[in-house]
Amino acid sequence: MHSPTRTKWRPKQSCGADETITYRARYLLYREGTMPTDIVFESSESFPSPGGTYRVAVSSQTYAPNEAVSQAVVSEPGGGSGLIAFDAPRVSMGFVWNGDEELIVRYPDDLPAPRIDATNSSFGPGGRARVLYEAVPRSAIRPLHWMREGRLRTVAEERLERGTLLTVEIDNQLQYSYSYYDVGEPDSSSERLRAQGLQGGGCTWEGIVYGLVALHTSDILEDLELDPEGDGLCVRSTNRAALMTVAQLVAAAKHDRTLLETAIERARLDGQLE
Repeated sequence: MHSPTRTKWRPKQSCGADETITYRARYLLYREGTMPTDIVFESSESFPSPGGTYRVAVSSQTYAPNEAVSQAVVSEPGGGSGLIAFDAPRVSMGFVWNGDEELIVRYPDDLPAPRIDATNSSFGPGGRARVLYEAVPRSAIRPLHWMREGRLRTVAEERLERGTLLTVEIDNQLQYSYSYYDVGEPDSSSERLRAQGLQGGGCTWEGIVYGLVALHTSDILEDLELDPEGDGLCVRSTNRAALMTVAQLVAAAKHDRTLLETAIERARLDGQLE
């Protein structure tokens, strides 16, 4: 199974996540509120943009006999963005590129209308590339070809004060993953963050977490890999203690607005927040 190399705490490039199993499992975690214990991952062939900067494909995840999700994903060097998703396996979609910065996604009109909003209608650095969606007859979409990528098994799941810590096994290796989706919280900070000109979701929380860690425990920076998405943030590490520290800092920032704003200032100063 392919798992690209990540650059840890890279200068801010785009709102996205690389094409790894832990990234694609996050959608299930947020939607269901719990991580399925066993997930099989497949992906379609990918379609490059005219300039070769981006590629788009469909990720299919099956986690029970009659439960699955398919999501369109745009990838780029060092990142990517999750687009619309459907509660069904192997959903074929059609893709038309208008240059490198406009993508038309066509989906079957016999499926329930997907959630379409600001979190899945753009991609690329600063969200400058836009996505247009079209519902069309299924017969107008060429069936995609699918490849199995691997299997993820959840070993343990811990619900924390803010977010969830997972212990997962991928290709017989243990990894830890901390996920936090502030947009789904009763006391979400998203509107206040957007009022400051920030994205308010995963991209913003990537910067906030960077700022918190840089201010209070910078020695763990190299142990962390961040994958932001429109709705939330996933932090991965082989160091469980480092992720617990991140979770504690996030909880503290939610209680202390001054701490949150200080972390934002530090992230901006270091070029980790647009």
